[in-house]
Amino acid sequence: MAERDATDANRYQLPAHERLMVDLGMRAYVAFASPATVLRLFRAEAEQACAIAARLDEQQGRCAARVRRVIGLEPGGRDWSVYMVLDHLVMVNAAITALVHALCVTHGQRIEIGHADVTPHVDAGPDRIDALRASVERHAEVIERLGPLNAHAVYPHPWFGPLDARQWHALAALHNRTHRVQLQRIARRFD
Repeated sequence: MAERDATDANRYQLPAHERLMVDLGMRAYVAFASPATVLRLFRAEAEQACAIAARLDEQQGRCAARVRRVIGLEPGGRDWSVYMVLDHLVMVNAAITALVHALCVTHGQRIEIGHADVTPHVDAGPDRIDALRASVERHAEVIERLGPLNAHAVYPHPWFGPLDARQWHALAALHNRTHRVQLQRIARRFD
């Protein structure tokens, strides 16, 4: 199998059937779950991710490990360390928090987020555990302050198209879940 260049766009894509499955699942979830319910899932998944990381020593947390791909996980993320996964979650949570705020409050202010903005640092360390907890609290503060997230403005996701604030919030919770499963698979390598 040929090696892919680090700039290969396919490393950031999900297979079409997974994009459809995740998209439909996320939209159905948003239709039935309140922002408060989604926030509970968002917090629980992030806390489980932190607990997994906290059980490892620093050397294990820094060790990149190839794991079987999780449904919803971009192919380029299969070779990350535990701390790299947490770093990615911190970046994505911060970006989604800013997007939700912009969609609900500033109505149309453009925020640009690219792959480089959410690509983890290879030297990510144990400080990412507290950083993830802080990003979760910041997201929770914004969601609780904004209330029902009824803004009509949308911002395009590269895989799922235009999403409103409630959909971005739900995607953040599902994203935490996807990477929590990835973390479990990485951590099993050290059992």
